Amino acid sequence: MLNRTPYLQFLAPRIGRVQQELNELIWQIDPQSLPVSQSPALHEHLTIARAAELDYTPVPHTPHHWGKMFEQCFWQLDLSGVDTQGKYLFWADQGEATAYDDQMPLFGFDPGHKYQPLPKNVTKLTIESICARTGIWVAGESQGITAQGSRFEGAFLATRNDTAWNMSHDLKVLLDLAVMLIERDTPADTPLGRGGFRKPFDDAEPLAKKIIVQLDKACEAFERGHLDQAASIVNYLMTELRGKGDDTVKLILTGHAHIDLVWLWPENAGEFKATHSFANALNLMDRYPEFFFGYSQPASYDALDKRTPKLMEAITEKVKAGKFEHAGATYVESDTQLSCGENLLRAFEVGQDNLMQRFGIDTSVLWIPDVFGYSACIPQLMAGFGVKYFYTTKQHWSSGTKFPFSSFKWLGHDGTEVLTHVSWRHYNMAALPEETRFYANQHRQAGVHNEALMPTGYGDGGGGASAEMLERARRMADLAGYPQMQWGRIDQFFDRMAEVRDELPTWRGEIYLEFHRGVQTSQSHLKHQFRRAERSLQTLEAAHALHGQGAIDIEPWKRLIFAQFHDYIPGSSIQRVYEETIPELREIADKALSDTSKTLEAEGDKCIFNPLPMPTTATVNDELVKLPALSGVKLDDAPRVTEKVFASETKLQSNRVAATFNSRGEITELIMDGKAIAINRPLGEVWSINDVPNIYDAWELERHTFSTGTHLTQDATIKVNGDGDTTAWISFTRKFAKTSTITVRYVLKGDSPILDIETDIDLQDPQILVKLAFPTDYQGKDAIYGAPFGATLRPQHPGPIATESMFEVPGSRWAVVSDDSQRDGLMVMTESRYGFGCLSGMMHVSLVRSPKVTPTRGDADTTSFGANKSMEVSDIGMHHVNLAIGHFTADAPREMNPAVLAETRFRETVTYTGKPITSPITGMEGGQSLIPTWIKPMDDGSMLLRLNETLGQRGQMQLKLAEGYKAVMTDLRGEPTGKASAELCVDYRPYMLTTVRISK
Repeated sequence: MLNRTPYLQFLAPRIGRVQQELNELIWQIDPQSLPVSQSPALHEHLTIARAAELDYTPVPHTPHHWGKMFEQCFWQLDLSGVDTQGKYLFWADQGEATAYDDQMPLFGFDPGHKYQPLPKNVTKLTIESICARTGIWVAGESQGITAQGSRFEGAFLATRNDTAWNMSHDLKVLLDLAVMLIERDTPADTPLGRGGFRKPFDDAEPLAKKIIVQLDKACEAFERGHLDQAASIVNYLMTELRGKGDDTVKLILTGHAHIDLVWLWPENAGEFKATHSFANALNLMDRYPEFFFGYSQPASYDALDKRTPKLMEAITEKVKAGKFEHAGATYVESDTQLSCGENLLRAFEVGQDNLMQRFGIDTSVLWIPDVFGYSACIPQLMAGFGVKYFYTTKQHWSSGTKFPFSSFKWLGHDGTEVLTHVSWRHYNMAALPEETRFYANQHRQAGVHNEALMPTGYGDGGGGASAEMLERARRMADLAGYPQMQWGRIDQFFDRMAEVRDELPTWRGEIYLEFHRGVQTSQSHLKHQFRRAERSLQTLEAAHALHGQGAIDIEPWKRLIFAQFHDYIPGSSIQRVYEETIPELREIADKALSDTSKTLEAEGDKCIFNPLPMPTTATVNDELVKLPALSGVKLDDAPRVTEKVFASETKLQSNRVAATFNSRGEITELIMDGKAIAINRPLGEVWSINDVPNIYDAWELERHTFSTGTHLTQDATIKVNGDGDTTAWISFTRKFAKTSTITVRYVLKGDSPILDIETDIDLQDPQILVKLAFPTDYQGKDAIYGAPFGATLRPQHPGPIATESMFEVPGSRWAVVSDDSQRDGLMVMTESRYGFGCLSGMMHVSLVRSPKVTPTRGDADTTSFGANKSMEVSDIGMHHVNLAIGHFTADAPREMNPAVLAETRFRETVTYTGKPITSPITGMEGGQSLIPTWIKPMDDGSMLLRLNETLGQRGQMQLKLAEGYKAVMTDLRGEPTGKASAELCVDYRPYMLTTVRISK
């Protein structure tokens, strides 16, 4: 009746509506449900090989609810007599599922993968399901599992209208391009809005106008019922625009399925997610030859070995073909701040060895997109295991300062350089048109390095990439208005980046994340058992080394490294994870200590063992016993501490330490080896702080929390014990919050240069943070914090937002505040506390917090995102937290280094009946900041001595050995890099990690 309107703003809404109508035509579902039988729901998951042993019952009617959260069940789907040619399976169940043909996974079902193509001539499928729905990254997905269990509505055949399918993707890519161009050039409401005033598109560039006009013609044909004609119009436009993509920034897509091994689910559910995500990846490789997929955690391969070995075999073949790429050098995506250095090092060693054993190759890429800050020692560890490249996305989460780079050279604190790429959005891209333009625009180094890496696929139960994503990527690959893009390998992306490395900017030191600061403290009992397990494996390895018994079993190491996963040790998973894992960590520690005694056991006398390459003091039968480094000593022959300590309600004093206390248990004067600690106000303030994060309860501490705390100023109940003995203590007990109690016990030992602090906290109040503060008068520019290897300097003076953002920071069990000279200060050591902070001379350490637990819910929109509606909080109950404080000077003897004291002060005593053991190390002369950290046994009977510089100094250290021993410098794996000699001179630089191999 009328000509087409020339006012294009009225056309765009019609196109958007037609897009929705078109999508409804794609899938036609046969209303007749297929015959299905179901096994019982299983709390303990079985392998697919065991599925045939189960009893199956036909599902009589639907809807049918089954299972409790995270339970597993199997289904038998009868396809005999069904023509599967060109058909798809629609599995209508809330839970996630994997379909198997003769124990081989074919594909997965989840919120991001609802229809899957059936193979020809298949007559029966086994479906493995878990009662969980966690496709939290899938747009619009909020449906979860209710208390009734997973809702199963049947299994159905479906057919796909390929004309509608193809036109839908064509239309999506073209319409979104037009919308992006219009919104860029015409600030207005969305062009797709269907009501109200429509702002003209007059200023939009011609390409957008052309697309709108042509798509409107296609919509007219569609509305007249001519789908083929409409599709032809759209396809013609696609063809006309193809080959004209913008090559200013090229996007390299890699198939991705970020899998949290534990988080909103326990470990067995994480294993299932790996299975069904990998099955999807292999399925897509067969359907889309251009597709590449990358994965990062060998721990998942170990799980596949048990659950579905046929899938692992298929993955191995795809690895050999170059299509399935392993891009993670560590065994899991490790938190990089909370592990001790050796534990983190072993994550690289075990990860790379796993890959070499499986595939005959390791990887050049460290892929950890979702951890909560990156320790400055990481580049050095990477280089030690042949890893050249690092990838992450997390840095764009920082809350105060914006990280400046996307492609750069990252220098560790020792100067080791690795190439790094940061993506400026999360790791669950869906190949949506607007994502591509955002990625291109956010690439900071586009003028030097014109490629950006774009991980594509839904993670954490979303099943990875989908056919829809690949269809969109095909269309956008070289289309006018879009950045050029292609699927590619991660390592090859970095290889090309390396060609311009000299032009890239440099970042030196740690990459601190201004977010998720509470993870240093959440789940106190977990962190205690984790650290105890580290110490116990250290003890067992030293015993093996001294007896020449070779390496210990790798399995406890794998489990301890598994605990490094970035939602495990940080304490941000659901409570069930910790109900399962804390006992496991305790068992690892108990068994390691028991095995140590067995290793040392023989006919002989009662002996005591020191596994550390440093002398220490232990308490045995209420006596203080001095132990030489790395040795077993006959208990009767061990020197005793005889110096006395005097105690009253206001003072502890020995010949080395004098501490004076006020009535609330704070230190008003502290003198150590004749040096008075510079105090601003009394040390040892206890603070009770209301801990109510805005979001992400288990992860987060907020800045406002620190300005609303309560300083405990009431008089304490005081007890004194041990006056005139070799050990004495004074304790101060007070109540805090509503119903909680804290006892702070100061313990002084006769020969000790430091003051031990034991706290017993009965935490009964939810959402409370307990801190111990030391307000000194040391005003150096930076405070020093322990790192897994070495240390990190962070500013402590108020003013810049970067400093203000560091109100809570990670420290690997020790921290120092000092004057700029680093010759006068206070050091704080902890057994298993990792949250510190320092501002204007006040050092503070977090003891325990009781945040809301990440809740176990099916509803994805209320788990950990937005308001946490859970009523459950963690860490209610008793906590025993050990600390120590001492005078710091950077030129102190090695045994007074805070990194040493954090090792020697908090150890369980190991006694045995047997022979004394003499250390092969007789002395270390010079290099007082070069710290021996670990003894690792080697299979040939030799041992590795790990040395780490901790205070930013350089120099030489002479390593002296017992007669008959020789030593040689090695790489981190223990391969010699020099010549062996009976005396070794070790040259070191700041924060350098050194390994020496000692043998007879």
